Amino acid sequence: MAKRVCYIHIGPHKTGTSSIQWFLKQNRAELLKYGYFVPESGTNHGAHHAIARKLCGQELRSHEQSAAAEFARALDETPSEAVVISSEALEGLLRNRDYAKTLFARIGELSLEPKLVLFPRNQSQRINSSYSSAVKTFRRSEPFESFVQGATQGFVFRHTPLIELADAHNAELIARPFTRKAVARGVVSEFLQAIGLDPSEFRDTNVRRNEAAGPFTVDVARGVMRLINGTGKQLKWLQAMRCKTKLAAYLWEEGLADAGYCGLTTALARQIETELRPDNDAFAQRVWGRPWAEIFAADIGREFTPNDFEICRPDESTERRLRRAIREMTAIVEEILLDPELAVEALWNERSFRSGHRSLAEKSSELI
Repeated sequence: MAKRVCYIHIGPHKTGTSSIQWFLKQNRAELLKYGYFVPESGTNHGAHHAIARKLCGQELRSHEQSAAAEFARALDETPSEAVVISSEALEGLLRNRDYAKTLFARIGELSLEPKLVLFPRNQSQRINSSYSSAVKTFRRSEPFESFVQGATQGFVFRHTPLIELADAHNAELIARPFTRKAVARGVVSEFLQAIGLDPSEFRDTNVRRNEAAGPFTVDVARGVMRLINGTGKQLKWLQAMRCKTKLAAYLWEEGLADAGYCGLTTALARQIETELRPDNDAFAQRVWGRPWAEIFAADIGREFTPNDFEICRPDESTERRLRRAIREMTAIVEEILLDPELAVEALWNERSFRSGHRSLAEKSSELI
C-alpha cells in the first residue's frame, strides 16, 4: 500500500498555531476537496492534542482514550492523499526520545509518510510571548529575567535538535520562518503554502486568534501563583486551566483585561540573540542555506521598552487595582483547589508529563 503524506504541524507555541488550527477546523470540508484530510479535533479551537498525545503513547483522560483509534478508522474511510495534524504540544513532546520513537512507529504502522511543519521564530520575541502565556496559564511565576536565563540555557528554544529528530526518523522537515513579514502576509497563508496549497483558493485565511496578555494580566497571575506556591501547593493541569479561565473572566468583567506584555529590554534581547546565534545559524544554514540574521533581518536588532510591572512600577492607582485583583483572584483560586474533580491524581493531570519533560517509561523506571 502506497504511503500517504502526513503533514504534522508541531508549532512551536506563539507562532500563530491557534489561527492555523481554527482555519483547519473551519475548512475541513473545503480542504477535503483538494485531497487533504483534517481529522476531527474534538476541541473548540481545532488543535489535535488528543490524537498527538495518544500517538506519542501518553496517558489520556477516559473520553480521549479512543483518539488514535478513531483517527485510524477515519484514515481507512478517506481516499485523501494527504493528512494534516496540528498540535504545538508536539514541539515539546518530540524532544523526548521515548515519545518521538512511539509517534513515528505509529505513523509508520498507519502507512503515513511524516513531514514535520515548523515555524521557527526569533527567540527574543518568542521567549517574551511564551513567558506571558506561561504566566497567564498559571504555569510559571518567576521574574522575566529568570525565565530568560532558563530558556537560553535549555534546549526548548533551540532548533537544531529538530533537525536531528527529522533525520533520525527519516521525516522531511518543512520550516517556514515566523517573521514580521510572515505575520503581515498571514500565517495561515504561509502554512497552506508549506503543505502545497494555494492560499488564494480559500476564503478567510487572515485569521487572528489568542491575543497575548498584557502587563496587568501577567502581574495578577504571577502574584496569585506566588501566594499559592508559598503555601506549598502545586497546581494540577485541570486546576491551572480553570484558573486561566477564571482569570480571563474576572479581568474582563472588571474592565481590567489588557494586552501587549513586554519584559524585554533592548540589551536583554541582544543577549538572547547572541547566546542562541550558533544554534540558530547552524539550523538556518542547514534548512534555508542562509544565515539566521538574513532570514530574520526585520526581527533582529529591534529596540524594546519593557512594561513589566516588576521592571517599571505602575502608578499608585494601578497598584491599588493590582492589589485588589490579586486578593480577589487568590480567593477564587483557593476555591478551585478545593474541587476534587480538578485534583485527580493521574499522569494526564500532571504538567510535567503533558509538557514532555517526563515519559511513562521514565516514570516506570523511577518506581523500580
